Amino acid sequence: MNVAGEVERTRRVGAGTAVRDLVLCADDFGLGEEIDEAILALIEAGRLSATGCMVAGDRFERDAPRLAALSDRADIGLHFTLTELPPLGVMPTFSPDGRPQRLGSVLARSLTGRLVYAEIAAEIGRQIGRFREVFGRSPDFVDGHQHVHVLPTVRRALFAAFEDGTLDARTTWVRDCHESVATIVRRGIEVPKTMFVSLLSAGMAREAAARGILVNDGFRGVTAFATDRSYRSNFRRFLDGAGERPLAMCHPARPGAGAASGDAIAAARHGEWAYFSGDDFLTDLAAAGIRLGRMKRRTVVAS
Repeated sequence: MNVAGEVERTRRVGAGTAVRDLVLCADDFGLGEEIDEAILALIEAGRLSATGCMVAGDRFERDAPRLAALSDRADIGLHFTLTELPPLGVMPTFSPDGRPQRLGSVLARSLTGRLVYAEIAAEIGRQIGRFREVFGRSPDFVDGHQHVHVLPTVRRALFAAFEDGTLDARTTWVRDCHESVATIVRRGIEVPKTMFVSLLSAGMAREAAARGILVNDGFRGVTAFATDRSYRSNFRRFLDGAGERPLAMCHPARPGAGAASGDAIAAARHGEWAYFSGDDFLTDLAAAGIRLGRMKRRTVVAS
């Protein structure tokens, strides 16, 4: 990718348009080779401004040094997992046999008060610890795989990590998945699913602010992981909307490398890679008056 030429072309297309910043965050780093290869290439090309690491993933420790070398270009965070990957430590109530848990089970137990706080808090601590062991520092942010960080009990344990000094609000921010009903309905993409995630996230920004924790202002990126070439039209709608620090999540994977074992959305990931690595992405950013920026330092990645 000729980054300098592409950025200049984007600047020309968007000339005269008021510029807004967007944090574009790729989830699932460490889960599989083709996911990691996509994220590394897109960060290097200035086409992502954040990525979240699954520290229990098969590829995490192997690929993390290459990601660390790009830490001046993107925020690198912890993509906390309670589903699809095994916990790092013993959780006798949550996962007696140490096997990965399904989202439906975790969600049901959380909403009925059946998650054991001590177990969740300990696992958050272990995953933060693994991140620090590999990167030598705290994560730039914390979010959750399948948004588990916003669930009752999990959210309480996450904020407690800031209160007890495990995390520092001066260096680590948190993803907020809340948006207004009007915004979700107007966008018209996966409305019930997005509404549910947003409802679970209600009050998160207020709780974070009370602890001095920075959160994004505006969230988008929930899709059906379709393979019908609809991703570009969806993403163009994700670029529309208010917010001083909006965040869009994405899930690209570069075909040809090793796919993550059992990855049900691999084909959709390939479609996202095709879009973000192609010319249409830059054209759409410019047309919307959007540039990619980091949350941590509010620095511009592409303009």
